[in-house]
Amino acid sequence: MPDFPKNFDRDAQLAHFTILNAPDAIFWVDKEGRCHRANSVASQLLGYSSEKMEGMAVHAFCPSLPSEAWPDRWEHLKTGDLHNFESTLKSKSGELIPVQVSCKNFSFEGQDYICAFVRDERERHLARQTIQSLERQNALILEAAGEGIMGLNLEGKTTFVNPTAASILGYDPQELIGRFSHSLWHHTKADGSPYPKEDCPIYGAYKDGQVHHGDTEVFWRKDGTSFPAEYTSTPMRDEQGTLVGAVVTFRDISERKAAERAITELRLHTERILTAAGEGIFGLDLNGQHTFVNPAAATLLGYDLQELIGQPSHSLWHHTKADGSSYPKEECPIYGAYKDGLVHQGDDEMFWRKDGTSFPAQYTSTPIWDDQGNLAGAVVTFQDITEKKRMATQLLEEAKLAEVTRVLGDIGHDIKNMLMPVLSGADLLKDELDEQFPTLIREKAKGAETSYANSLDLIRMIVTNARRIQDRVREIADAVKGVTSPPHFTPCRIEVIVDGVLDTLRTYAAEKGITLLTDGLDALPVIDADERRLFNAFYNLINNAVPEVPRGGSVTVSGSPGPRPETVELAVADTGRGMPPEVRDRLFTTRAISTKKEGTGLGTKIVKDAIDLHRGHITVESEEGCGTIFRLVLPVSQIGASRSSGPEDT
Repeated sequence: MPDFPKNFDRDAQLAHFTILNAPDAIFWVDKEGRCHRANSVASQLLGYSSEKMEGMAVHAFCPSLPSEAWPDRWEHLKTGDLHNFESTLKSKSGELIPVQVSCKNFSFEGQDYICAFVRDERERHLARQTIQSLERQNALILEAAGEGIMGLNLEGKTTFVNPTAASILGYDPQELIGRFSHSLWHHTKADGSPYPKEDCPIYGAYKDGQVHHGDTEVFWRKDGTSFPAEYTSTPMRDEQGTLVGAVVTFRDISERKAAERAITELRLHTERILTAAGEGIFGLDLNGQHTFVNPAAATLLGYDLQELIGQPSHSLWHHTKADGSSYPKEECPIYGAYKDGLVHQGDDEMFWRKDGTSFPAQYTSTPIWDDQGNLAGAVVTFQDITEKKRMATQLLEEAKLAEVTRVLGDIGHDIKNMLMPVLSGADLLKDELDEQFPTLIREKAKGAETSYANSLDLIRMIVTNARRIQDRVREIADAVKGVTSPPHFTPCRIEVIVDGVLDTLRTYAAEKGITLLTDGLDALPVIDADERRLFNAFYNLINNAVPEVPRGGSVTVSGSPGPRPETVELAVADTGRGMPPEVRDRLFTTRAISTKKEGTGLGTKIVKDAIDLHRGHITVESEEGCGTIFRLVLPVSQIGASRSSGPEDT
């Protein structure tokens, strides 16, 4: 305690100590409105020294009490009652300080004074301003919020509601305050059934203290209509942590739900299109991995859908070229779409199935762009064009055949016309010979009889072959007109047919120094055969053999019983050069080619067709330097005969 004069009694000392150490500023003001005394807190509050404040007019630091108003204020304050009021003091620096004043008048040594206890309210005032500002700010936020916001107490009654909430629900705000919320706007479920408040998740927030969120509820307007709502119900707690209610925010999501339905319907529509599409369709990301695959694509490639999603496309079904070489993905035109942003199309690629087989594919790879215009991947459509390729090849062959048919028609017509003078000339020549040679023979001209016989043989050969040519020309004409001559089976002797062929080719063979022989043909039985076609078969075999045999060689046609009952086996053997394996193995196939200059390769086809027509079988044995043997097996009768199925039958 400070030192006091000795004449201070203890009560005075205690009072003086209390005044000096009081937490509030204390002023003594006299009747004239002057500060009689002020404690140190008052001095610190206003920034004046205690000495300076003694005698200072009140209005100098209290602007709300001008000198002319002081007399009335004095009269009011000296009534003896305790007066409390708020005021504002002005410090030495000019700062206006909000204060709380408590004052009472008293008398000392015959003088009246007002003793004022002044508390600095700056901190409280600042806090109150902050609170008011926050309240105004919150009010503005609630009013401006696009979402509905309302508060509920523990009974489920509305304690506050923002304009948006009232507007969405179709009420005035005051119609909601104090009302039970559930029974107003959450009473019925989306299916029309009642919604017990005990089941209400919005009420749950102030029961279990948990935040509840959802977007599957419907809220009901005042007019009885409803709307889908997304809501969040958040529990409210007081300073002690006790649940006091909940804050509910919500919004009308009718447009969002409609958009979701539209998107869902669009997605389903797209899926239906993709599912129904006959072409394979899939999407690729920037790494070449499948992002979606339609059923047709999976089926064409032989995979299940889930086996493709997320997997790299190139290594699964585009890894190898048509020639069997590896296909680097850097060269893949399908990948090119999401690298250069261009559409890539083609029909010369091979796609590979899961089982390792492949098919020619026609494809289009189109780039995909995102909303920012960046490449995001590619959409690939494709189809198996195996049948299309086959049809194109067939059409090309048919076009070629049509042209060949046209040419054959023209050639056949010309040959027919050219054969007429040959036949007529042969007849005239025979007439001439018949007229001249008998006279020469009677006159015993040297060699006349032999020459006459040879001439008649040559004329007979010319006429016979000319007529065979006429028959073949008629076949050409029938083929050009779309008519195929049916086989004409009659009892035939192989020996007679072969002799006819050899007679035709004997002069040609003699010029080449080749001997034409037969063996065992006279012992063969009569068979059912189309004489003309069988003649053509032997003619082509022997005619093809003659130029392959060196001078002095031979071509022999032999016959014997067949390997099975009711069959005969025929052999056409030559002593020629033989065939290399690649030529021998191609005979009687579509890959057969002629090794002779100006050859067409059609001879072996004519032979094979004729033997097949007779339900027979033909094989070839040949080795370079060792000659060639064609073996034919034919049924004796066409009734009940079945075509031999392979070499093992022989």
